[in-house]
Amino acid sequence: MSRTEALRRLYLLSWRLHRGPVAAYLALTVCDILATGAFALSLRELIQAALGKHLAPALYAAGGAALSWTVTIIGGAARGNVGNLLTEALSRELDVEILQLIGRFGELARTERPEHADRTAMVRGSGEVIAHGIWTLVDGAATIVRLVVVVGILILVAPVLLVLVVLLVPALLLPRRGQRRIRAAAVAGAQDVRLAGHLHTLLTDPAPNTEVRIAGAGPALHARAEQAWERVARRQASAQWAAAGIGASGWALFILGYTAAMLLIVHQVTTGRAQPGDVLLIATLAGTLRTQAEGAVRALHRTADGMSALDAYTWLHREAGATVTAVSPGRIPERLHRGIRLHRVSFDYGPGREVLREVDLTLPAGSTVAVVGEHGAGKTTLVKLLCKLYEPTGGTITVDEVPLAELSTGAWWQRTTASFQDFARFFFVARESVGVGDLAALDDDQRITRAVRDGDAEQVIAGLPDGLGTRLGRSFGGAELSRGQWQRIALSRAAMRVAPLLCVIDEPTASLDARSEYAVYQRQLTMAKSLAGTAGTVTVVVSHRFSTVRTADLIVVLGNGRIVEQGDHEQLMALGGTYAELYRLQAAAYLDDRSAVQ
Repeated sequence: MSRTEALRRLYLLSWRLHRGPVAAYLALTVCDILATGAFALSLRELIQAALGKHLAPALYAAGGAALSWTVTIIGGAARGNVGNLLTEALSRELDVEILQLIGRFGELARTERPEHADRTAMVRGSGEVIAHGIWTLVDGAATIVRLVVVVGILILVAPVLLVLVVLLVPALLLPRRGQRRIRAAAVAGAQDVRLAGHLHTLLTDPAPNTEVRIAGAGPALHARAEQAWERVARRQASAQWAAAGIGASGWALFILGYTAAMLLIVHQVTTGRAQPGDVLLIATLAGTLRTQAEGAVRALHRTADGMSALDAYTWLHREAGATVTAVSPGRIPERLHRGIRLHRVSFDYGPGREVLREVDLTLPAGSTVAVVGEHGAGKTTLVKLLCKLYEPTGGTITVDEVPLAELSTGAWWQRTTASFQDFARFFFVARESVGVGDLAALDDDQRITRAVRDGDAEQVIAGLPDGLGTRLGRSFGGAELSRGQWQRIALSRAAMRVAPLLCVIDEPTASLDARSEYAVYQRQLTMAKSLAGTAGTVTVVVSHRFSTVRTADLIVVLGNGRIVEQGDHEQLMALGGTYAELYRLQAAAYLDDRSAVQ
């Protein structure tokens, strides 16, 4: 979507939603334009009639001037109020649409790129800025039309004053070059703005701020935030000074021409080649010309932020449109019969940042697969590929022999459930915080109760003041949970779907003690067997704790982005390789810990 297409779309949207205010705004704008020329002409007739001692024409001219002035003043105020109404109405629509477009990005890897994050940060919540910008643009266009009216009258009265129009061109065009510099500076500084925002979160959000305080890192983080804002300010100041210098050069030319024009008119009056009324008309119009030109420049300045945000909005439309999956021949099965297969699958975040390399793996239908390995081995990346949050940079993934790339992303997500180690905390009522795992069942208390049981969160809910009706999160006056309790809520949310084809549990017990960890894994394995019978579900459990996954049907050991070993527990222990070594190390460490406690 181009900027022109975006403007056309937004104006049509405003007309469709609020025809009355839009019509009123445009009518008031037209009246204001007509009043600009009528006021100057009325003053000219007033002077001429007064000098000729013609009372009636003088009264008519005075009335016309008064009416024109009234339309300009009152109409301008009314137009401003209607413009504010239209801005507020359109900004609400835009903010909702922007969130929907951001949510349309299917491939998570794209959203994690710095340049993508910078643009998204610019457009998020910018509905009011865009809406204000497009209606200010209308004001700017109206100002240009007023200029045309003023210039037309000037040329009719004194054609030599056409030179003012010529000189007005650089005065109007040069500031645009300056505004391009300001917009470029805003784009260049977006990353620093995000960095400052991140540091602000670290310094103000209760969870990270506790660690920051204990570490004594507050002053250092404050200094970094100040440095980021200083870089933004320096970049903006440099662009503003450059824009001011460019604009001043254009206005200097116009002021010289304006001064010469007034001297010329005075000379014509003294030589009898111009009437006194013409002097007032030209002086008024020349002043109006300058005022309208300055208004056009101010409108240009006011639209700068709006146009920057509009450019980010058009980029968002293009990016979101590029992620929409066309209707594909692949049909998602009702249940899995063969399973999911990865053939020579690779993934990288960019040159030199390869995470997975030519992975060959078969996940049989109805199986429970444990993915283990040390930190950074590529476990989470693998499950994000299975969830279609990432697209492979090499190789293919098939679901019952159908390429996953040919399946609708949204439809695949509807048949997938997952709980990640970086789980979300929904500050909703507990019932909703669980039920959001399957929005279609948000009001199904029986389904939610079952999910709470499967997520081993029954004690968490029982300990809340109003059970499932308790609001969660201290930020909104609700009950605060420990990280382990929040994780159980997340596991319950993942248990909401009754017939997923893929169930991913990524480090499900990272925040739990050993006893709770064992209980949760038993619940998850029981649920996995139930889902296997219902839909042939493949359950993938990611963990770095080898002792808890020994009952999985298949254990996959990752190392440096490759599959090092695979098999069940007995096979891998008999192999005596990486799995057996790490399993024994962890078991020995656990026994040492127990001995130390005893």
